[in-house]
Amino acid sequence: MSGKPELRWESMPPAPRDRRRVWVMVALATGALAIVGLLLWFLLFRGGGPASGPSMTPSASATETSRPSSPPTEPSPEETAHPPSEPGSPPPVPVPDMGAFAAQVQLHLDDARTGLGMLDGSSPADAAQIVDQLQQDAERLAETATPSEIEDDWSSSVGEYQSALTALRSAVDKGADTSGATDAARAMLQTLRDLLDI
Repeated sequence: MSGKPELRWESMPPAPRDRRRVWVMVALATGALAIVGLLLWFLLFRGGGPASGPSMTPSASATETSRPSSPPTEPSPEETAHPPSEPGSPPPVPVPDMGAFAAQVQLHLDDARTGLGMLDGSSPADAAQIVDQLQQDAERLAETATPSEIEDDWSSSVGEYQSALTALRSAVDKGADTSGATDAARAMLQTLRDLLDI
């Protein structure tokens, strides 16, 4: 026999299954990322972030409650005389004194005396325009804030003056004699002037 070693065929041990491990690790990492992504989505888009609104207010409300409330102040005499108007209501119209009121309405009264004097000899068309202007001025007299000491007398006298102008306008429209209606309007105009001593 020769001295050559005898060769035998033996099966090699199976290689470690590295691919399977790699795939398992990849799957685990992917799953972990998916879970983290879902958690972030729920936290950011489903109101899981920092709470707002009521949770932020306790400090402010605590600060307000900790401050001592100021004692109620008594209304001043001016506030008592002129109480504040309710929300939504127009502010009260300031009432002028007699001198300011007389200066405010005297121009209308002077124009009325001039207009009544122009009616004599005017054509029907001109007379109608004059009376229309007098009625507009009378409406302004009625809307002007009046001092309390003559408020009732002024209101009733302006009403009678307006009625006299209405009768005068009717006489002009009918083409009738306007002298009587003009004298009545002139008398009521003088009553208004007498109330103001002008």
